[in-house]
Amino acid sequence: MSPLGKALMGLHAWGGMIFSWLLIPVFITGSIAVFEPEVSQWMQPELTAHPTRPSDAVALAETHLNEHASDQPFWRIRLPSEREPHIGVAWGKNPRQLHEATLDAVSGEPLHERATEGGHFFTHFHADLLLGAPGRWIVGAAGIVMLAALVSGILIHHRFFAEFFTLRPHAGKRRAWLDLHNLSGVASLPFLLMITYTGCVILAETFMPAATHALYDGNPRANRAEVVKSFERKPSGVPAGMLPLTTHLAAAEAILGEGKVSSLLVRHPGDRNGLVQAYRHVDDRLAAVSDHVTFDAANGTLFGQQTEWNPMTYAYRAQVGLHTAHFGGLPLRWLYFLSGLLGALMMAAGTALLLRKRRQRAGEDRPQRLLDALGAASIPGSVLASLAYLAANRLIPAETGGRETLEIAAFFSVWAITLIHALLRRRRAWHEQFVAASAACVLLALADTYSGGLVDAARRGVDLTLLATGALLFASSRRFFRTGDAT
Repeated sequence: MSPLGKALMGLHAWGGMIFSWLLIPVFITGSIAVFEPEVSQWMQPELTAHPTRPSDAVALAETHLNEHASDQPFWRIRLPSEREPHIGVAWGKNPRQLHEATLDAVSGEPLHERATEGGHFFTHFHADLLLGAPGRWIVGAAGIVMLAALVSGILIHHRFFAEFFTLRPHAGKRRAWLDLHNLSGVASLPFLLMITYTGCVILAETFMPAATHALYDGNPRANRAEVVKSFERKPSGVPAGMLPLTTHLAAAEAILGEGKVSSLLVRHPGDRNGLVQAYRHVDDRLAAVSDHVTFDAANGTLFGQQTEWNPMTYAYRAQVGLHTAHFGGLPLRWLYFLSGLLGALMMAAGTALLLRKRRQRAGEDRPQRLLDALGAASIPGSVLASLAYLAANRLIPAETGGRETLEIAAFFSVWAITLIHALLRRRRAWHEQFVAASAACVLLALADTYSGGLVDAARRGVDLTLLATGALLFASSRRFFRTGDAT
């Protein structure tokens, strides 16, 4: 092999394996995050879905806000949608820090759902590991290495079509792992290139902030303000009546499209300079830009609108749209979900293959035991941690204070336990953790079904997915992770 080939092989093998310990959990949580609203509904079983018209929802929200927040300078109303069938209201003095409540879409009564991060936890972990800016640095670095590993893998494995149709599950363990790695990698290659590249583009400002510092004095909000027109004015201090919000909704739908309004923001209700801003949803377009229109709250005249964006904004937000998959409906979400898991499978197979090759050369030395433990914690361990997060949602009493923090603590606690277990049980940990994850999937699905999950479409979908995942995990544990011969 040429020196270049050896360098590419080393980059692909070791760069891929070292960063796969982080990338596999990131891909698993990112796949789950595609169904963030559905997971949130599963984690709040107190909420039930009821179809309602947007105008009725706005009227109910306005009544609630007039009764409970008439003196607050900012109101926000989230209209019900197919994926989030409840009314969201918020109010306060700062539009970025509002007090929130959920209303029933039929009665308008407040819903006392359990406190939880819901599906947003998986989105948050996928984006920055719950660490903020440092987490974005870490995820961005891992994404760049993965992009390099994908390109080097393309150059190394140039026999695409042959490898796509080659799978020998009954061959030797090393050959089976190699075939599984190649097959899953080739099958998901277009998705992996797209999702990794767009993820790096979204995080580009985090690790390349020079332009923001040079042009906007390091203030990213100034960059956004130059792109997104914000129609605002200071309150006059003079009281004035406000037209019904249903009137403003109808005017907004005349511009943005009937049924296309996702939320309303009311600035300074009851003031002569009050404004009502309506935002368009983004689930039917590739570029994730939210057109918006603003009306004078008192007389309904058009104060401003933004329904056209500059080409660079469309180009960048198209990358965001490709990555987040808000467009395309249910078929695309399932495609992203399965492709993300296929990418995680590709990395898991590659990790298992490299661990097996190193063990054959170096034996069960201390570095090998550590590498095996990290691999187990990354692959079945991250699955068990995600299931522990869901299980904590059901096991922690709904009235417990700070329960959302306890759910997240359950995720990281179980993840740490899987690492300790892998260090103690060594290669047997792979099989045991896969079996435990399989059992957890089935038990969670059955428990939710028994408690009424079948009556709600979103919860039913999560339960069926858990059952299917449990079956696949059990089959994998039997075929690839037998006790005493894990990898």
